[in-house]
Amino acid sequence: MGWFYMECSKMNHEIFKISKNPSRAKALLDMAGERLIDIKKETKTYKIIEQYYEVIKEILVSLMYLRGFKTLSHKSLITYLRENYFESFNREEFMLIDELRILRNDIMYYGKKIDFIFMKNREPQIKKIINKLFKICNKILKI
Repeated sequence: MGWFYMECSKMNHEIFKISKNPSRAKALLDMAGERLIDIKKETKTYKIIEQYYEVIKEILVSLMYLRGFKTLSHKSLITYLRENYFESFNREEFMLIDELRILRNDIMYYGKKIDFIFMKNREPQIKKIINKLFKICNKILKI
């Protein structure tokens, strides 16, 4: 399985069982949808990448609320997705989500700028991931 699986396996202790909270999950999905609209207005590549990651993160948090789980770790969000929805995503998609997480940290904490070509090459796959995540949540919410 490789390094990513090993990293994921270490994170389980950071995922907590809580009561399911569909209303909070729905609010986060709505916020993610609003962010997607705002991305269309953005011109700075690093902000677009940052916002795409935030959309993915909010949908993952929403999914966890729907299933009755919580984590404070961004890595554990990816772990949860990989361990519970492995069949819905391929290895490259999991790796891209993790790459976006790292880039978002580099942007926020180190002022890293992202090359336009990077974003353009990955944007179709990012949008595909986001659509899959929305579908999973909406199916649970029966929307």
